[in-house]
Amino acid sequence: MSVTVEEKGLVRTLTVEERGEKIKNLVNEVIKEISKQVNIPGFRKGHVPPSVIKARYKDVIKEEVAKKFVSEELQNILQEKNLTPVSPDVTFGDIELNGDTLKLKIAFEVAPEFELKDYEGMEIPVVKYEVSDEDVEKAIQTLLEQRAKYEPAEDKPVEKGDLIKIHYHIIADNGEEEEDDFEVIVGANQLRPEIEEKIIGKKVGDEIEVENVPLYDEQGKEFGKATVKVKILEVKKKILPEFNDEFVKEVGLGENVEEAKKKIREDLQKKVDDAKARELEQKIIDELAKQYDFEVPSSLVKAELEYLLQDYAQQLERIGIKPNQEMLAAAARGLEQTAIKNVRVMFVLNKIAEKEGIEVTEEEINKEIEEMAKAYGATTEQMRQYLEEQGAINNVIYTILRRKVIEHIKEKANIIEMTPEEYEEKYGKKETDTAESSKEQNQPEEAKKE
Repeated sequence: MSVTVEEKGLVRTLTVEERGEKIKNLVNEVIKEISKQVNIPGFRKGHVPPSVIKARYKDVIKEEVAKKFVSEELQNILQEKNLTPVSPDVTFGDIELNGDTLKLKIAFEVAPEFELKDYEGMEIPVVKYEVSDEDVEKAIQTLLEQRAKYEPAEDKPVEKGDLIKIHYHIIADNGEEEEDDFEVIVGANQLRPEIEEKIIGKKVGDEIEVENVPLYDEQGKEFGKATVKVKILEVKKKILPEFNDEFVKEVGLGENVEEAKKKIREDLQKKVDDAKARELEQKIIDELAKQYDFEVPSSLVKAELEYLLQDYAQQLERIGIKPNQEMLAAAARGLEQTAIKNVRVMFVLNKIAEKEGIEVTEEEINKEIEEMAKAYGATTEQMRQYLEEQGAINNVIYTILRRKVIEHIKEKANIIEMTPEEYEEKYGKKETDTAESSKEQNQPEEAKKE
């Protein structure tokens, strides 16, 4: 067998040539298989002469012989040439089959080569957050708001927090009309601001009209304007429950107010700690990503981009938006650099793991699958079977390895805690997707279960 290797970036193209009995046997094997499947007038099925099959199915024979040859010999060729494809995306082409001689090309991508840079003592600034009495009170207020009841108040002027029933009539500038009744909480961003502004202060039976209200399509583009007429049918005043022993027992926060406040504080602190851990992990990833700029395999970038898009679509669907192809295409353009960064960091983390001797044990894999099964309401066996069928066990292993490597880097990092004011002074205003935003999502876990 003759094998030559051509290198172009991360792509390796093998030109393989084999002749002799092996190819003859593969050709005969393929001809027999085709003979069993085809119907040719004048011949019984399975008894078509090889010469007829060769004449009629020349291209099919060539491709099937190549497939069989690759499935039988590729692993040996890769081992001999010390090559390892980074993904199952192995392609072959330029097939030539003449008698007992087969010649073809096989192409795949390999892992990039790069030198590890120093990752110990990485300086990472983080904002220090502490749960305050004010945070606890905000959480209590949120809880009370979620358990609010509404009582009819016929003569009451509309104000924020009221639950109102309205009849709306929309007349678009193209002549189309729509009208219906529905209930809405004033001040909860359920009405257009220009409409809500005119409703506040009105009473049952009052009508308002707003002209030139912009209309938007699913992509947020304005496509016209409309006149909106609204009549107030009902007004209900919000009545908040009292935060007392009876209430906290009802929502499962303990036996009395003090116990409930303690649980709320603990829950908020856990959220803050979890958010800080995620923030620290992301900063380590971002810092590693800044240090490297090597080429990454396009096949892995494609797979990562598909994963990111799937996650994006699921997030939209959770809030009631079904993304169309145009939305996904726009998202793909925005997520491509993220996919490249994720793949690049994956190689860096794997190399750090190799250097540090960090490995994933079977016990850790089993525990991870068990946790996943709990989250999805499945048995551990069902989850493992699903992951194996999807070829996703390696994803589980990488998730664990990634976590362990980041923890290792974190232990050796120089983590600098700052107050929000110190951080803003040195680095600029902080994005809200941090520990601070976790304090704002302050409904206690026990109450969520109710």
